[in-house]
Amino acid sequence: MAIISFWSNGKEEVGKTSNIVAITTLLGINHNYKILVLDTKYNDSFYEDCYWQEDKTIKLINNYQINIESGIGGLSKAILSNKISPEIITNYTRIVFKDRLEILTDNTVQTEEYEKHKKIFTDIAKIANKYYDLVFIDIDAQLDERTKHLLLEISDLIIACLPQKIKRINDYMQIKKSNPIFIEKQIIPLLGRYDKHSKYNVKNVGRYIKEKRGIYSISYNTLFFEACNEGKVVDFFIKFRKINAKDRNATFISEITEVTEEIIERLKELQKRI
Repeated sequence: MAIISFWSNGKEEVGKTSNIVAITTLLGINHNYKILVLDTKYNDSFYEDCYWQEDKTIKLINNYQINIESGIGGLSKAILSNKISPEIITNYTRIVFKDRLEILTDNTVQTEEYEKHKKIFTDIAKIANKYYDLVFIDIDAQLDERTKHLLLEISDLIIACLPQKIKRINDYMQIKKSNPIFIEKQIIPLLGRYDKHSKYNVKNVGRYIKEKRGIYSISYNTLFFEACNEGKVVDFFIKFRKINAKDRNATFISEITEVTEEIIERLKELQKRI
């Protein structure tokens, strides 16, 4: 139904991947979408750490069986041999919520294999879009420009993850003016690892970049950070599903909820145009 890409324009830590984890987990809990997250990073274990920390021993014992034949590596082999259809992608994913949230990642890829994977990330997303309601792409800032361009080109919505740094904010403004993709596509600016005490807050940055629909923020949250390292992200969101407004975690949950609702609203608008 729709491809949503998370993009950043620098190497600074903006919490891009953790933001995807938070948003898609909340979507999986509160909505009935069938969601796939496509991880484009090289040998990345972040998603596994967030959801399946307890599987580490098993993965070491059965390294070949679990890591080589599943994930992006296994799916890539299927695509390159023309043995692929949208519905079998789920055979290569890790399931967070059955029929709601799946992750396509890999952390045992050789360098030469990863170079092959980069060439078919776009194909994976297009094929997945025929089966899943929402395909979220975690675009690695280290990817080559051509691959990033192709992924952004097929995206229906781009979440521009920005740091609270004037140089990167100015870079983003220039990209918005000169890059055809950013001129034509729906963009949601998102300040990651947000510090409300910075002068580059949501209100000031929104005014500075002349963003008519406003921008969003996701603050750093200690308990969520710990949950991401302990495989307890699902437990975190279930625990705070109904949260008292005075709870110190309420702001974080509210921010995730606001971004999630804006994504849904933008997608509904796009559907009306079709």
